Amino acid sequence: MLRRVLLPLWGSLMVVSAALALPADDLTSDYAKSIIRQSKVADIKAMLKPDIAPCDDFYSHACGNWHRQNPAQLLNDITTDTFKLISKGFDRRLQSLLRSNELKTELEQKLQRFYLSCGLVHRDDVHYKLALENVYREYGEIPALAGDRWNASNFTWWQTVGQIQHKYGRQIILAVDIMRDIQNKTVSRVYLGPPDYEKLSSSGILNLLEEASSSKDLQRYFGLSAHHAKQTAEQLHALETRLMSSDSSSSSESIEDNLSLYTLAELEEKYGDHMNFTEFFALVLGPDNVPETLYIYDEPYLDNALSIVKSTPPSLLATYVLWQLMQDYLVDATPSTLPKWCVEKTKKYFGKLTDHAVYARYRSAEGEAEVHSVWDQIRSVFRQQLAGDKHDWITNATRQLAIEKLDSMQLHINSYDSEDFEELYGAVAIDRLNYVANVQQLNIAQAKRSTERIKQAPSTLEDTDLLSFTPAYNILENNITIPVALLQPRYFWGDQYPQALKYATLGYLLAHEMIHGFDVEGRNYDAGGNLAPWWDLKSRYEFEERRKCFQAQYHAYKYGGFKLPESTQQSENIADNAGVKLAYAAYERWLGQQSEEKRQQETMEGLDLNNRQLFFVGFAQLWCDDVQTLFKKTVAQTDSHAPGMYRVIGSLSNFQEFSWVFNCSQSAPMDPEYKCSIY
Repeated sequence: MLRRVLLPLWGSLMVVSAALALPADDLTSDYAKSIIRQSKVADIKAMLKPDIAPCDDFYSHACGNWHRQNPAQLLNDITTDTFKLISKGFDRRLQSLLRSNELKTELEQKLQRFYLSCGLVHRDDVHYKLALENVYREYGEIPALAGDRWNASNFTWWQTVGQIQHKYGRQIILAVDIMRDIQNKTVSRVYLGPPDYEKLSSSGILNLLEEASSSKDLQRYFGLSAHHAKQTAEQLHALETRLMSSDSSSSSESIEDNLSLYTLAELEEKYGDHMNFTEFFALVLGPDNVPETLYIYDEPYLDNALSIVKSTPPSLLATYVLWQLMQDYLVDATPSTLPKWCVEKTKKYFGKLTDHAVYARYRSAEGEAEVHSVWDQIRSVFRQQLAGDKHDWITNATRQLAIEKLDSMQLHINSYDSEDFEELYGAVAIDRLNYVANVQQLNIAQAKRSTERIKQAPSTLEDTDLLSFTPAYNILENNITIPVALLQPRYFWGDQYPQALKYATLGYLLAHEMIHGFDVEGRNYDAGGNLAPWWDLKSRYEFEERRKCFQAQYHAYKYGGFKLPESTQQSENIADNAGVKLAYAAYERWLGQQSEEKRQQETMEGLDLNNRQLFFVGFAQLWCDDVQTLFKKTVAQTDSHAPGMYRVIGSLSNFQEFSWVFNCSQSAPMDPEYKCSIY
């Protein structure tokens, strides 16, 4: 996992257990604790590059050897980072569980049957190909396969798209979602916008690889000739590239800037030449649920997408729609990678249940209490700063509202204890021998739940894939969620490590997410999560002046030979900068409350670092990564987060305490004269 010579952490723990002849989870002896600390020291040292001075480039100092241990690979992981390591660790736990005899309940056994059905898939098996054919034939024939038999008069794109989303939840060209109104949390609203074009990238290399993969699939599964498959794949990807380029939502500053409220009558009047929206919503949501008013998310996308569709030959459009439908069922793995691929698919379709089931095997009441304790400390530090004179550029009235929002903010661990898994999966039949049918049944169940949201209490949408590995702030709920994968023992922090590492990682992550409630977009939502801008004009002006500093600073950074975008969207950079400062302040407060003996335990034998230096190394190594050179431009231009190196360099060069801790000279690159700061 980390290196050839130095044992990875989990491997070291297995050695400890064997040496002591103890069960794998008995790590309470002094000897075991010593080995655990030594393993962590080895992890930290393996990443460090001491010959690069910390005051010159702290990212390269802390992470300079990451790429040697975790290299990015062109055809596998084009990026590697610590969060991917955590995710892979969780996947190993899940795979072990799915292969075990520990799953006793009927619901957990459904997980296992699904995983086993996935592992039985052979891409050249005739039964698998017939199952795929049954999926798309429900909506007609694929023109690229039917040739002259295909009749364009039998195909209306928006009717087929509406039927597919209603039954299977697959959003193609247009996405219909139901969630609470951003201005009134007591009301549900229909949102119409672009689907998630996750498979395409702005990288030409990635698109060529994906195009080649599609060409092979068209040959393997549907019998197209090599020439015909290549031509069809090129046409499909050209169409999707045009549709994806119409999505302008990522360039806007905030959610509300992308929303337009329409009545259905207004929508019909404007777009009636393109499609019948009344019938479309009846197909997606059912005839009794057609909305009288709705939000259009990213109206320019709708304008452009409808124009593109109108100019696209019906045969290509039909091929595209049915090809998109098929994506959930195509197996994108070789026999050697299939087991890991099937773990990913099990997580995708049973996300909440897999998190709940795996977490039960390493759950700790003490660990959960520790997370909430750090959260309380972080929130307390920020509250004290808001109530004092540290942020005197904010008016007293606005600061009081900020404190009220902070006091209302909640933290939740995504253990899904209150989830009704019987309601989610109880009625879904899982066949150990039929992967395609299983995916169909799970998609049908999910689509039904999505449609029923219109009759239920208003709520926000959840991205289970995202929430499974990274902390997140929900702007409409004013809460922070922590994934259970992050609570796997001893990855970032642990009882055997100095507290400096806990504050540098967990403390920073919590502070980062908390600040999103007060960033460029968060300041437009009140304590209840409603769109209700509460900053007065003076505070907004002062905030904006400080935001411009970050905009100029990060735009000056080059990555892969290209400057980072000069974007007004500085929320992630603001949260990074404030997050590390607040985590450090919380650590300093904790230190001040400890005995001298306790403070002496804040260093690690084998590391030439004092406790405060260890804090900054722990923070920096959270962002160690490697990115294939060919894709650095894509990362720099498309990710709202700065590249990992600048999440470290930017934040710490703005933090005076960092320079003091490492005794940086006033001319050092990590201690510039002008520093950006908001919180």
